[in-house]
Amino acid sequence: MMILHIKIPNIISMNNLKIPIALLSLTLIFSSLYFLNYQAIYSQTSEDPKSLNCKDNKDQSQYVSNVASNVSKVAGPVTNDLDGFHYVKKFDSNGTLITAWGTKGTGPGQFLHAHGITVDSDGNVYVSDAEKCNVQKFDSEGNFITMWGTRGTGPGQFLQPESMAVDSKGNVFVADYANQHIQKFDSDGNFITMWGSKGRADSQFIKPWGVAVDSSDNVYISDQDNPEVQKFSNDGKFLTKWNSYSPGMLFVHLHDITVDSNDSVYVTDGRNNSYIAKFDDQGNFEKKWGGFGYGNGHFVENHGIVTDKEDNIYVVDTRNVRVQKFNSEGEFITKWGSLGCPDDHFLIPHDIAIDSSGNIYVSDSGNVHFRAQKTCESFEN
Repeated sequence: MMILHIKIPNIISMNNLKIPIALLSLTLIFSSLYFLNYQAIYSQTSEDPKSLNCKDNKDQSQYVSNVASNVSKVAGPVTNDLDGFHYVKKFDSNGTLITAWGTKGTGPGQFLHAHGITVDSDGNVYVSDAEKCNVQKFDSEGNFITMWGTRGTGPGQFLQPESMAVDSKGNVFVADYANQHIQKFDSDGNFITMWGSKGRADSQFIKPWGVAVDSSDNVYISDQDNPEVQKFSNDGKFLTKWNSYSPGMLFVHLHDITVDSNDSVYVTDGRNNSYIAKFDDQGNFEKKWGGFGYGNGHFVENHGIVTDKEDNIYVVDTRNVRVQKFNSEGEFITKWGSLGCPDDHFLIPHDIAIDSSGNIYVSDSGNVHFRAQKTCESFEN
């Protein structure tokens, strides 16, 4: 073994080094605290195996009271929502807030973990709750219409419902992340059919997350932990699948999926990739854009994705806490949102949907978990 002897010049004494070393130590400490706090804020998304979801919690009312009790020891009571915070937010296509709705709870119009979101041709909004194990239906202004679903593994039951999509007849498809299957309902929540099981073969899933429907009512599913896209007929018959793009590059961590007016398919591929990838309806690669980062056109955790009538693309970046808008070629147009409590900000945005008028709906599931870290007042100060 070679030992290197380094001679320190006389002008650099230990006394002279004390201040720089102290400053370096403080910088490392504060950086570590920031990182831990940042991770804690986002640690309870439904993809985290330690998160509280309906698979692990039978009594959501008890869960609410337990969270309130524990959080009050840290940051005060949580019997009321944070000022100006709601779970579903509606924007115009440029990011101007139109309305918002939702409170914490287990009743109609309330959420514990608002996650998947989609809109039908009549402007009705469907929201899945990963912790309540149900789907709620609202009109375009947030007025409650109906809800369905309970905890379980059978028809009409969920263990962790995630993304959703609606076909031309108004049928609703729901990806059940923990049950590893897809369920189909009519617009009133009446069960029609289901398919899928745990595995990596055709028609099997590990963690199905995204759902999309094309102009022929075919159904596309993105699988997060068996990163591939599977395409099915409207009643669940397997058609094709793919798991890569641009030669030599495999998907890493798929979240959402959407289809534009030409039936081009877009997916959000996260973690090391942090890309948006575009394919034709048979899975032939067309292009990609993005990459990890904080600037325009980059992502830290790209989750939900949707397209409008002009084939503009809207992407939710959960950890950058914003929505970005692109044209069909992936060129950046605009963005909105940041971390905070005002209505036009987000805490933990997940999924995104669009209506026939071009209005954008975003599910934001961060209230209770964020309150455990700091109050709005301390955040804003």
